[in-house]
Amino acid sequence: MNDPVGPILEVIKFIGRPARNYLKYQRKFTEYVADFKQAQVDLLAKEADIQRQLDDECDYGKMPKKGVEEWFKKVEDNLANARHVEGKVSKGKCLFRSCLGKLVDETTQALKEIHAGGNFSGRLVVNDPSVAAVKLPTQTLVGHQVRVRDEIYGYLMGGEVGMIGVCGMGGIGKTTIMRDVHNRLIQEAKFKNLIWITVSENFDIRKIQQDIVSQLKRALPGHENTTVRSGKLSTMLSEMLRKGGRYALILDNVWSSFDLGEIGIDEPTKDNGCKVVLTTRSEEVIRSMGCKKVQVACLSKHEATNLFLSKVGQDVSENPTLKSSIKLLVRECDGLPLALVTLAASMKGISNPRVWENAVNELRSDIHIRNIQGVKDKVFRSLKYSCDRLEKVDQDCFFYCALYPKGHQFEKEDIIQYWMEEGLIAEMGSRKAMEDNGHSILEKFEENYLLERVENGACVKMHDVVRKMALNITAKIFMVKAGKQLKELPNEEEWGEDLEKVSLMYNSISAIPQHMKCPKFPKLTTLLLSHNSLKEIPESFFEHFPNLKILDLSHNPFVSLPSSISALEELKVLLLNGCNNLESLPTVLKLQALKKLRLGGSGIKEIPQGWEML
Repeated sequence: MNDPVGPILEVIKFIGRPARNYLKYQRKFTEYVADFKQAQVDLLAKEADIQRQLDDECDYGKMPKKGVEEWFKKVEDNLANARHVEGKVSKGKCLFRSCLGKLVDETTQALKEIHAGGNFSGRLVVNDPSVAAVKLPTQTLVGHQVRVRDEIYGYLMGGEVGMIGVCGMGGIGKTTIMRDVHNRLIQEAKFKNLIWITVSENFDIRKIQQDIVSQLKRALPGHENTTVRSGKLSTMLSEMLRKGGRYALILDNVWSSFDLGEIGIDEPTKDNGCKVVLTTRSEEVIRSMGCKKVQVACLSKHEATNLFLSKVGQDVSENPTLKSSIKLLVRECDGLPLALVTLAASMKGISNPRVWENAVNELRSDIHIRNIQGVKDKVFRSLKYSCDRLEKVDQDCFFYCALYPKGHQFEKEDIIQYWMEEGLIAEMGSRKAMEDNGHSILEKFEENYLLERVENGACVKMHDVVRKMALNITAKIFMVKAGKQLKELPNEEEWGEDLEKVSLMYNSISAIPQHMKCPKFPKLTTLLLSHNSLKEIPESFFEHFPNLKILDLSHNPFVSLPSSISALEELKVLLLNGCNNLESLPTVLKLQALKKLRLGGSGIKEIPQGWEML
């Protein structure tokens, strides 16, 4: 018979071990709770240390290792469970201390295990594949654009220049060039952080700050004011520099100057090795912000043709029947890349010569552009942004410049005189002060690439596509057919009653109908008929323009003027210079407003009676 004592003793031992443990939890409950609380404190401290290290290492282009992210998740889950256990402990009774003690001990051991798992070796981050190799969409650069890109790239890789300003008119390719530069910098090790910010037309410091920190995978408190945020951003960038994280900041489409410090960007220096590049349509921005100026010019005819052909498609570019039209369309774009690319996209795949001829005709008409997709929506709208930023009176001065023929170089003094007599320049006590104001306005147009400088400095001209944009805007109040090789006045249907300015200069108009059926034009203040072949002006012609202020009849072969000219009571400027055959003037009656009369090169030898009183 088997001895029953052995099994009984084993059962007693089995029951006794848990009992002893529960007694231990009961007796040392306070110690277990203290150890539990300390484990929480230790893990929170460890979490804070790891988070600080991660913040230091997790710059733009970096991301936490997967194991680090998983560790933070375990910390979060276990601390949440610990808080739940702590709640039970606070509500527990002495009778249940043994059970609670066991739960506290198990939770403590889990916390300590997580703590030990936070002993990472090496860095906590790896390269972020979603950021490190992001290239911006761009186009193949052509001719002059390549040279500009290389110049900018040289400044970025060199140590002498910290602030670079890329300037030029709208649509000329500044952004395209900088995207190419950006993509090349990605492959370089010089800059640890490469930041591209598109600046809105309405400059917003908070938005720029937010865009910068977003690209750096950081954050700024939204409720704080811009000054506090700029300080924190400056500290953030300084920490990056301290760890060797030089940055290149590209600010695209800057419209007005600003202080980098207001955003939180320290000035780039040779010592810190950082760079700031901005693109702008304003030379004033470049100058006031102390940038090294890099100007983007229009493409040459050869470069423009190559760009157009590369975009329009091989089937079109190799079509011999379209060669002439392609040449004319490229010429109308005047080397502006945006216009070339837009037109090429519109004409891509079209092989009908008549459609191409229509496109040429529409572009030449300046205002009747209906069937060429993108010209108004993309090209004109882009250029119009520069115009929209002008004050109303400056806009009127700018539009006045579109009265001259395409590509015409006009004298600054002449256009300023027109502005003054039209009342576009406010009275300032003296004509010299008003003229100085006029030169200031012209300087503004030049610096914003609305007008182009001419080498001699006395003249300016308007880019062909900018002129088309201006005429498109003013189509209802301007009739401009300057330099169109007209042989007669435009059809009477084109003479709308709302016309304010009419320019028919540089044509071959030889006659004006004796009896125009047009009504009077009460709003017309400027009529430019210079450089034509007018041999005679009908007696009743000037009766149509009762409020005319500026009349330019210079360089015409007529022999005399009709007496009705003396009824132009509002006339301030009368230009008759270069009228070789003109030998006499009608008797003055009501030209009391006349301030400027030019007769140089005319056949008039003496001032007629009455005119000397003007």
